[in-house]
Amino acid sequence: MSTPQKFAVVGGGLSGIGAAFALHRAGHTVELLEQDSTLGGRCGFGTLGGTPIMLGGKNIGRRYHELRAFITASGERAYEPFGINSSQVVDGRLVTLDNPGIAGFLRHLLRTGSPIDAARMLYYGARVRFDERNRYLDSDYFGRLGTAEDSAALSTRFGHEFSRTVLRPLTVRLNAAEPDEVYPGAFGVSLGMVQDRYDQLVDGMQPVLDWFAGQVPVRLHTRVERVVLREGRVAGLETMENDGRTTFSGYDGVVLATPAHASARLLGEVAPALGKMLGEVTYYPSTVAVVQYARPLFSSTVRSIAFDSGPCSAAGVYGVNDLDIVRYTFSGREARPLPDPAQLARWVDDAEAKVCGLLGGPTIERLRTETRSWSAAHCAYLPDHAGFRAGLREQLRAVPGLQLAGDYLLGAQLEACYRSGVDAARALTAR
Repeated sequence: MSTPQKFAVVGGGLSGIGAAFALHRAGHTVELLEQDSTLGGRCGFGTLGGTPIMLGGKNIGRRYHELRAFITASGERAYEPFGINSSQVVDGRLVTLDNPGIAGFLRHLLRTGSPIDAARMLYYGARVRFDERNRYLDSDYFGRLGTAEDSAALSTRFGHEFSRTVLRPLTVRLNAAEPDEVYPGAFGVSLGMVQDRYDQLVDGMQPVLDWFAGQVPVRLHTRVERVVLREGRVAGLETMENDGRTTFSGYDGVVLATPAHASARLLGEVAPALGKMLGEVTYYPSTVAVVQYARPLFSSTVRSIAFDSGPCSAAGVYGVNDLDIVRYTFSGREARPLPDPAQLARWVDDAEAKVCGLLGGPTIERLRTETRSWSAAHCAYLPDHAGFRAGLREQLRAVPGLQLAGDYLLGAQLEACYRSGVDAARALTAR
């Protein structure tokens, strides 16, 4: 272990938690600063009828090794399978894929595209399946692919129908983006997502974060105004407390574990070239509505539906045993800009009617609804991510004591966010 130092982590999402926990375990003094009233970032903690829920990311893949190790460190936690049952609307018809196997998946690909589309999809999928690194943005193969082919969007690599029916459910779910708004070099992240199996914590993530806050000092309601440099290296942070006071706190190093646009704001004055690069990362909005019904809306046969049009990109049960609680996600081009309350109510009405029509059931009484909107919910990355990362590394070398973490580095899935924080902590202590 190196000589203990004092570090700050800015941002209380999973990237910041990963960085702070790694620095804490390495024996350093750490403070985590979060401007909101709770940890968790875009996990989106809320309540529905007094019961805690998560309106953002909540599903934990079986391959989420770093995140699961962190959860295990917090004590014994119970998981429940989320299931992979998934249906999608294709030209008004409901198609259900439930553990189809490779032969069934191939038939689905051939039904929705050409043999060339299916072969290309299977080739990319095999790259991810047999090399764990290709599940993340910083892989050699997809980095080279992006450098060579990211001059055009992902949709140009496949036929129109294949892009609409196969690619769109992937890109809208992970990036809130259409296939013509993401790039081939980022495709491995989406393929890694569909090749995993998922669980969720029976009691949610909140008990884990409560335990974490007992390990690492957390300053909530603390807005960071700027990173302070002295003689070219990080000296500390200027912060604004909840009461409006502005103070300076000195640190030996800082991890900015915030979305790229937020980090760009903090670095605009002291590292303008780095701030400009971060400001170019693309984010798209998303809105979620969680509705509890008087009785189950879905069934054990169909538990989720991905739509091929409209502002509602997907609707599904909150948990495998919560068939009466439905989560509607509004993302993609037709869900922009963010809706006002009246428009959102119409969106929920329309999505509910579509689900009932597809499942052949009557309208069911709603008991309660909780909604959440994010103007920059999902990261859609950048073309040529390998070149972007190389540029970031070069700029970071000019600012000793600074490291970055976030969804724009390794990917937007929970594991990638957490790993980016761990990587930032290791890089900071190595410097």
